[in-house]
Amino acid sequence: MSQKIYIDDCAYNKLLVTRLEAAGHQVTIPVQAGTRQAADSVHFQYAQTNGLVLLTKNPKDFLALHAMDQKHSGMLLVYQDNDPARDMTSADIVRAIKNLEDAGIVFQGNCHSLNAWRY
Repeated sequence: MSQKIYIDDCAYNKLLVTRLEAAGHQVTIPVQAGTRQAADSVHFQYAQTNGLVLLTKNPKDFLALHAMDQKHSGMLLVYQDNDPARDMTSADIVRAIKNLEDAGIVFQGNCHSLNAWRY
């Protein structure tokens, strides 16, 4: 299954984009959307308006936005410990998304912690 994913500023890295695209996902990044260094609400609105699943490493702020408005295509949250041995790699993120899809989990209107789906 292929997702249309918007990666916000804090989650963006070139390797992640490459791996997501290799897995068949369509990826939009802030520089393409004209939202680079914008407020979280702008990223949320862009993803919402364009029917994109939002991927972020800033769960707290986006959970607050979700609480105010669940009419979105989904949020994929990555929690970090700032410990390279425990933080999710790009490969972990791609695998977690596949695991969610394989389990038939609904993205629309929901938030999912990818950390829980990495294995």
